[in-house]
Amino acid sequence: MQAQIDVIGISGQLLKSITQFTIINGFSKQGVCVKNFWKRSILLSASFSCLAAFMTPKAYAVPAFGRAMGGVSCNACHATPTWQLNETGLEFLRSGHRTDYKEFKADDVKWDNYLSLVWKFRAYNTEAARPVSQFEQHSFSIYSGGPLSDRFSYFTEMYLNENTGSAVGVQGDAARKKLAEAFLQYNLPIGEHNFVAFRAGEILPEIVHTFGAGARSIEDRAQILNQTTNSANPYKPFIRTHGVDAKFNSEHVEATVGVVDGAAAATNAIDTNNHKDWYAALQGNVDKNGSAVGVFHYEGVYTTYATQDSTATAATFNNEFSKTLALARYVHDKFRVVGAYLTGKEEENISSVKTETKNKGFYGLVDFNFTDSFGAFARYDFLDPRKDTDFSETKLTTVGINGLLYMHEKSGARWQLELSDKKVTASSASTSEVKTRKVFGQLTWAL
Repeated sequence: MQAQIDVIGISGQLLKSITQFTIINGFSKQGVCVKNFWKRSILLSASFSCLAAFMTPKAYAVPAFGRAMGGVSCNACHATPTWQLNETGLEFLRSGHRTDYKEFKADDVKWDNYLSLVWKFRAYNTEAARPVSQFEQHSFSIYSGGPLSDRFSYFTEMYLNENTGSAVGVQGDAARKKLAEAFLQYNLPIGEHNFVAFRAGEILPEIVHTFGAGARSIEDRAQILNQTTNSANPYKPFIRTHGVDAKFNSEHVEATVGVVDGAAAATNAIDTNNHKDWYAALQGNVDKNGSAVGVFHYEGVYTTYATQDSTATAATFNNEFSKTLALARYVHDKFRVVGAYLTGKEEENISSVKTETKNKGFYGLVDFNFTDSFGAFARYDFLDPRKDTDFSETKLTTVGINGLLYMHEKSGARWQLELSDKKVTASSASTSEVKTRKVFGQLTWAL
């Protein structure tokens, strides 16, 4: 009981600190509009903070994968509740969603160990050009994965429903139901402790996953991972695409090469040009806690045609591009510091006219877990899609708290509250800077 009271007190102090932070950063400069924003925001913040009263110190594993590992505690694989993977979780992921890359027991093949359902509900208040205050049933999804034999394993992430903040008529059923990621993995042992993992299917580079695109404290991924740098090219480092890759795994070094179709206009759509994109990654593991440094490079081509997806018609846009990420993370028992720097270039060929643009960006993140049930986080993002100009730069600050409502080996629920301040500089000399302030809350339930 005392642990619960302490958590509630910390929650209140953090909420007060977050409020002071956002006011200092300009949230209180627009009179009545801002007062209305804060009236709605404080109501939402208070609602989510009160959920801390239900948090308990005892926690068990993420449902399906935790059951497959024998019902281990949640912090065996995650730094709870900020949720990033620790070394055990990273090893589980690289081994093919299994505890050992070459171990298999047929008796453990049970649906209870291979299948989880996940539901997300959101509430947010946004102050921008058009203020929005909404409840949103965001998604209902199926996660399934694990070993199939001593060498083969699989993973799938399927959405029966996903709402991206748009009305049904705007985003359509194709965006609301999708197979987000799906692959078959084969592990080839090399010596006693090393192995090469081959994957085929719809894949995300693992280094992008583990440095911010996968399990994370903040719901929205970092800008350099989750935003395009060219409005006509859908590529971003967080993108799942069809192809194959191979990853060498050892205690100190991980190295990856992959060949994929490339970015497409929609999830599961086929990239219609015949060019195959490729990527490579190299990671050095610094300690036993999961601290690491790495580099990721991607080379690709994106093409559009006079008739959509018809290579028989003339190409109307052709973009040759590359992206390089330098990444680092330091992991401690209670906290994690993560950073990444992006540099890239794009050569656009439109009607025989070639233009080249360069882009850059970075982010820095700090997570801190006060207890197994309560944590806090802060992140700063910067993205410049045209580094030779002063236009379209994004600056984003996000702070927040999160925690576990309950968790046992069959089910669990998590809450989080975020406050963000986003500024996008003018897109041209004739436009104005766009500012967006947002308070965001989410409940996640898993079985």
